[in-house]
Amino acid sequence: MASWFLLGLTASLAELALLRGLYEGLGWVLPVATATAAEVFIIVKFLVADRWVFGHPRPTINRLVRYHGASAGALVVYWVVINALALIAAMPYVAAFVIGTGAAFAWSLVTNFVWVWADPLRGKDARSA
Repeated sequence: MASWFLLGLTASLAELALLRGLYEGLGWVLPVATATAAEVFIIVKFLVADRWVFGHPRPTINRLVRYHGASAGALVVYWVVINALALIAAMPYVAAFVIGTGAAFAWSLVTNFVWVWADPLRGKDARSA
């Protein structure tokens, strides 16, 4: 779990850098910049976590699809929180990013560990034993 947390923290800092580049550097509107930065890092985090955190020798489409599905909920949570706080509540987007990332992290902690990397055979074997 510590590796997963470290990956998330590192990816969040890199995602904020990408977001700043898209929003401040290229002048993209915040909703598009946040969605793009988040999607890029959903894929990057999957590739790194699949190997480094969970020890799979290579990624599979099945795990990628499940991870992306689990991440979709976190993406929605993150995107709504950051954009609502920044655009509606007039909070600085960096502060809104931190809050949105925290909310998405909590969502991901539950969905990713329970759904994506849970070993369904282990649970099935335990039930049949």
